[in-house]
Amino acid sequence: MARIVDKKAKQKEILQAAMRVFARKGVANTKMIDVAREAGIGKGTIYEYFSSREQMLHMAFSYLLHRIKKLVVQRIDAAMDPREKIRTGVLAYLDVATMKIEDYADILMDFWAQSVRQRGSQSDFSIDLQHIYQDYRDLVVPALEEGIQQGLFRPMDPEKVASALIATCEGLLLQWLADRENFDLMAHGQAAVALFLEAFQIPANSQQNNRPTMPAESTQVDRLS
Repeated sequence: MARIVDKKAKQKEILQAAMRVFARKGVANTKMIDVAREAGIGKGTIYEYFSSREQMLHMAFSYLLHRIKKLVVQRIDAAMDPREKIRTGVLAYLDVATMKIEDYADILMDFWAQSVRQRGSQSDFSIDLQHIYQDYRDLVVPALEEGIQQGLFRPMDPEKVASALIATCEGLLLQWLADRENFDLMAHGQAAVALFLEAFQIPANSQQNNRPTMPAESTQVDRLS
């Protein structure tokens, strides 16, 4: 009796193998045969799961982003205070790099560079960076809006502030990639998020005056008069 193969599970195994190859050889230098060997399957078999190298690259990148986003969202959702959501979200994004989830930082930057190089060429491989950055902003903007509504944050443009936070995170990642031994990524991340929070947080003694006021309930005397 033929063994039934879980195609989705096998495809995931192949993508994990692809990540290991990307980390060693880089995205541009990785061939289908390299991934097949890493996954312990034949070159012909890999085409049962991916129609082309470009499709495999797209799915590998999506798989990588999904893993990272899932971890970041879990940590943001666990925080109750808008300030803590911002702090947790930024540090979670940086933490996934130091945890070396499939050499996340290296591979992500490699994918990004490869996409930029291929833009405008005849290659079928490209990454929708605009959509990706919008997804990132969509994780940050709700916490900023919540902080404004609660009178904790100054009035601001949440989209622009979210973009600045994301740019700061990526800048820190680049510096860490260039000098991992001497650059403390998490310490710099904590300093950066503290600076951001200090910039748009309303002082505690002023927060009460900025909180939305609810109409006072009528007293029994008021209702009878």
